[in-house]
Amino acid sequence: MAGFIERDHWKSFLDEFSKRNQMRATRLEVVGEIGDQEEEQYLPLVGVSFEPKGAAAGSVEIILGGETAKDPRHVDHTVADVEQIAPLVGINSLEDGLGIVDKEGTKTLLLFEALPELPPATA
Repeated sequence: MAGFIERDHWKSFLDEFSKRNQMRATRLEVVGEIGDQEEEQYLPLVGVSFEPKGAAAGSVEIILGGETAKDPRHVDHTVADVEQIAPLVGINSLEDGLGIVDKEGTKTLLLFEALPELPPATA
């Protein structure tokens, strides 16, 4: 992962990250002791937020969802006890995603995906 974001800046960074990348297709992966678990592919990013206070203090919520009300796909993934947040930057200096590490060392990776190309329509 690239440089980590300072904890004091998590909320503002995630708010801006969400605005810049809203509706981009994603892949959500969790990498920990049980290996790499993929949750969902190609769901658009709705938003990522940090909860600094209350019962969920120290957690990050990732919300992915269908592009329309008719699309029932939805993922609401919470990472508790977050220790580190870092943008994932590709070779073109563009954001390729976000890395989040919890206090147990489990990594949650929100990766941006290129949508698969559809075959050409036939007449």
